Amino acid sequence: MRLRNSVLFSALLVLSPANAQAQNPYNGTWKVSFDGKTIVNLEGTVVVKDDGGSWKVVAKMRSNPCVGREAPIAVTVASADELVFTVNRLQVLTGCRDWTMKFKKVDDRKLAGIWTDGRVVLLARE
Repeated sequence: MRLRNSVLFSALLVLSPANAQAQNPYNGTWKVSFDGKTIVNLEGTVVVKDDGGSWKVVAKMRSNPCVGREAPIAVTVASADELVFTVNRLQVLTGCRDWTMKFKKVDDRKLAGIWTDGRVVLLARE
């Protein structure tokens, strides 16, 4: 009887809703690009893996050592039509600023958002 109860309890744990997390529909590698209408075009890579990942833009600025460093992201929303994540640059270098990116789904391979200075930021699935 004890063994059967153990097996039943184990089966319930495996089938419980807490363990049945839905996979993030945006998991994978994305090319990130900023329009260059006001300043130079920027490109990089965003990797999304469930509730985390990374942000890396290919850029350098002597006046800002935070620019161009790879930083972890924390996904806060991954719905059918929206992806929201925080870029945690403070974890990489003291004094760097964290920020949140909000993207809306354009189609199955593209997402679009707005940078703090008004530039369009695109994510394209690689």
